[in-house]
Amino acid sequence: MGGTSPTRGHSRYIGRMGGLAFALGVGAAVLTGTPVASAETSDSTPGPSTTSSSTGESAGGESRSTTKSPETTADDHVTAESTTGVDSEGSDEAASDDVSVAAAPDTGDTDTDSGDDAAAAPEKDTRMEPAVQPHRKARVAVADSPTAAAAEPSDSLFDNVSPTLNHDPAEDIAVGATVVGNLHPVDPDSTKLTYTATRPSHGSVRINADGTFAYTPNTTYTGQDRFTVTVSDARSGFHLHGIEGLLSLFTFGLLGNSGHRASQTVFIGYQHVVVASGLNRPVDFRFLPDGRIVVAEKGGTIKVVDNTTGTAQTLVTLPVLTQGERGINGITVDPAFASNGALYVAYTTTAAHDRLSQLTMTANAINAATEKVLLESSEAAAFYHRGGALAFGPDGKLYWGLGDNREPGNAQNLNNFHGKILRINPDGTTPSDNPVLAAGALPQIYAYGLRNPFRLTFTPSGQLLVADVGEASFEELNLVTAGGNYGWPGSEGNCKRNCAGTKNPIFAYAHGSGAAITSVFVYNGSKLGPRYQNKVFIADTVQGWIKVLTCSVDFTSCGAVQTFDSEGGSTVGLSQGPDGNLYQLVYEPGSLVRIGLPSGAPSAV
Repeated sequence: MGGTSPTRGHSRYIGRMGGLAFALGVGAAVLTGTPVASAETSDSTPGPSTTSSSTGESAGGESRSTTKSPETTADDHVTAESTTGVDSEGSDEAASDDVSVAAAPDTGDTDTDSGDDAAAAPEKDTRMEPAVQPHRKARVAVADSPTAAAAEPSDSLFDNVSPTLNHDPAEDIAVGATVVGNLHPVDPDSTKLTYTATRPSHGSVRINADGTFAYTPNTTYTGQDRFTVTVSDARSGFHLHGIEGLLSLFTFGLLGNSGHRASQTVFIGYQHVVVASGLNRPVDFRFLPDGRIVVAEKGGTIKVVDNTTGTAQTLVTLPVLTQGERGINGITVDPAFASNGALYVAYTTTAAHDRLSQLTMTANAINAATEKVLLESSEAAAFYHRGGALAFGPDGKLYWGLGDNREPGNAQNLNNFHGKILRINPDGTTPSDNPVLAAGALPQIYAYGLRNPFRLTFTPSGQLLVADVGEASFEELNLVTAGGNYGWPGSEGNCKRNCAGTKNPIFAYAHGSGAAITSVFVYNGSKLGPRYQNKVFIADTVQGWIKVLTCSVDFTSCGAVQTFDSEGGSTVGLSQGPDGNLYQLVYEPGSLVRIGLPSGAPSAV
């Protein structure tokens, strides 16, 4: 749900007054240049809402570990009670369970309005008593200082500070299907705050006394949602907000003291923006130094996509076979592209051989005559198990993964390229430091014993990770090292017998029929927030999900699986863009998608 945020708003409690008082109020507004008796940071909130006011003490703080889960706090909330005395610009819908608030102990200072306004309040509100201490501590150093804590009553009375909300979506944590976060309310001189929240479109939200919240989506919904929270200090006792508040007092009297408010739209989940659509069975992509994106299609076409406009321009179309998994399988960009314009592409030739070639891009075109063949297999290419993993390592060498060509024994045969990771120089020659595996072994072989290495990536510290598509039992993620034997066809997943000299995967997941691990990369950007820093993203194009792994520092083991997107579709590539966002290549319907914080949400730091 991208695009412009919905208009935000909330009611102003004017009180009972005559036309003369209102006219005086308008005059005061002209004098001060700002609305009378109002200093909202945001001016509207549509739709049904709930209100909660709070007082009392709490030991809560900023730590997310203190957030109560919905299961443990189900008895601590009041659901969508109507609060009288609050006018609303929303609809006349009845209260619902979509917004609820936790009730904190009342210290006896709660003032509950009643009277004629009750029937006219279409926004459905719920009271809570959030603690004073958390919002004194949150993110404002002065609130922790003795000066702020011991402020004279006159300071709070005549120069009261407006409350603020400081939710950062990058801090939100998924607990099962529920997302928990913190509004980080700040008001160092108020003893009671009132929260009003609009109803989310696709779920329900519960606001806790310490400013934390729990959002639970509808059963079948996995996309983005939002709701708007407004905080007010109007119930914190009589106080003035500078000269404007004084003018408001003279104009409206005590009943006109509506306090100060601040609103923030809380975004749940990440925004998926289609950068380019209408791609024809795309299989791989890479970023150019100028931010444009090179996309390879299975049928032999290589395109360049403008990341801003989404315009796709054809660079070249190579002659390829396309039956089964034949066609273009992988593409990558030379680290020195800015000076040499070199691209590398792995594909199936019309003579049914696997080929790795270098192409030169000039301006917005590739002349097919610039093709330089670096490697070509001697075996006829089968319809399936083509592999396709292709990338440069931090050592400047080019790594290419080929499948076993539907002949499992190839993976252990050191006399052909299939079921291997190959390592070559950018000009096609063999590096002198490649491992020596056996007499007669092909010198380009870096590692072997793989079934269908579809994607590979390098960690920020230089380790090589390979996603190897399994057969009927396991999908594997391997930490590949020079000379390593990864067990296929003798083992799938962890080796069980005759394991001498083989290496187990660092992560594997079991499955029945229908699975294919088709993406792997390590995220080290900032746009997705600290919870995804140095996490390994993987995708399964058959099962349709994107998941996140937590690995050891040396990447010798991975686990703690979290679902990032349960409806990721037929992902064939994931990568981090130069802008720090996550990019996803979808095979069908062919599209390139940018995943990041929603429009209008603050950037993670």
